[in-house]
Amino acid sequence: MESTRPTIQISKPQHATDNPYRTVEREEVLAAAFRDFVQRAIAAGWHEPEVALTLADIADDYVMALARRISAN
Repeated sequence: MESTRPTIQISKPQHATDNPYRTVEREEVLAAAFRDFVQRAIAAGWHEPEVALTLADIADDYVMALARRISAN
């Protein structure tokens, strides 16, 4: 069976890593995807505060795991 779930579009970077605009571009692209994700979670029936708190917890866990991986290398 084919999935009918909508996907969130995230465009690839258009600027090189050393280009100062890349930071702005990254924030714009990821913020738009984040808003789409939050709106879909709310539309599915989750309450906005619980979505926000859970995403903050997930982001914190991800940052901590990334820091561990970086320090291990």
